[in-house]
Amino acid sequence: MYRAYGLLQASSDFTLDEAVNRLKSRFPGFSATRAGNQISLVKDDWEIFLAENADPAVLAESAELAEKIAGEDGSEIAACARRVEVYSDISDPFMEHFNDYLVVIEVLQSFRGVIAVDPNEPALM
Repeated sequence: MYRAYGLLQASSDFTLDEAVNRLKSRFPGFSATRAGNQISLVKDDWEIFLAENADPAVLAESAELAEKIAGEDGSEIAACARRVEVYSDISDPFMEHFNDYLVVIEVLQSFRGVIAVDPNEPALM
């Protein structure tokens, strides 16, 4: 099971459509599809999702993350009112898909204005 956030700064050039294009490029053997605000990346018995979240609670949660991660220097994190939530609920006990998860994070980071964080720690990625 994997989880990450891509916090989107106001200046971010992230779009779901372009994310699908970049994921297809990096994962040629996978199916990458978009439905509404969610992208599904699927191959055989494993899947990972990316969902854009612009709920009003995101800004408050970003401020909490900023406090835990960066303290007073976390103003860029605290100002993020949108995020991309990356998640897979499929157990991966032998970490066969850990590298796939990391490449998904790299794709997120290929966009300008994306701050990747581990919401469980919380920590920058």
